[in-house]
Amino acid sequence: MPLFSAVPLLAAILWAGALAAAPGHLAPVSIVLVAVGSMATATVGMVGITVTGGRWAHRTALGSLVATLVLAVVRPVDGWWVAALLCSLLGGVVLLSPTMTRGIRRLPAASGPPLRAVLIPLFLIGFPFVLGLGAWDRPSAGTAVIGSAAPLAALWYARVLPGGLLAVRVGWPALAVGLAFTQWVVPALVSFTAGVAVALLAWHSSVRVAFHPPRTLGTAHPIPPELTPREVLDTAELDERGRPRR
Repeated sequence: MPLFSAVPLLAAILWAGALAAAPGHLAPVSIVLVAVGSMATATVGMVGITVTGGRWAHRTALGSLVATLVLAVVRPVDGWWVAALLCSLLGGVVLLSPTMTRGIRRLPAASGPPLRAVLIPLFLIGFPFVLGLGAWDRPSAGTAVIGSAAPLAALWYARVLPGGLLAVRVGWPALAVGLAFTQWVVPALVSFTAGVAVALLAWHSSVRVAFHPPRTLGTAHPIPPELTPREVLDTAELDERGRPRR
């Protein structure tokens, strides 16, 4: 399974190479964002399948392959295009094969994080891909800042680093909405909509609970001395009635 789950990542790498060799109408900034988004999503899917066998990881890997098929439409046909497309199709066959699906959990983990807490980092790591395509040949400095900050905010939150919850609730949404007006209409709409959507998801109570799990203090219950192990009484220097030894 670990070897099979790496096929989507290989497809993303091939498409990144194809865009670098012949970008078509995509600007260099857009190419970088597309490559980062596709490879990051494929990497997370690969690691998730290998480590957890979760349905979310399987779907993330499939989503990365669908994204690479979009690139087959926007990029000119040549040898790179053929090799990358064949790898994407092979990845689809592998991920949907019984060998792969047999190791995927049928039901979500009982102690797993809430749905919104999972969606936010997955959305943010794939967002550069969408923004890069939306910017097309007219990216701005705001496009580069918003797109590069999205995976960082995802990592900040997913690793439960100090300020991670604030990063997805306020930091990145404010950046996406505020810098949306520095771009032309399509990436501006993409950035503005994404910023609002992430903020709405992040302000749900389940996202906070996933980041700061509730902690309850333990309670102490007295134990009768006759039920206390002898070594415990000896360590506490108590007699068989629970009184200090003289």
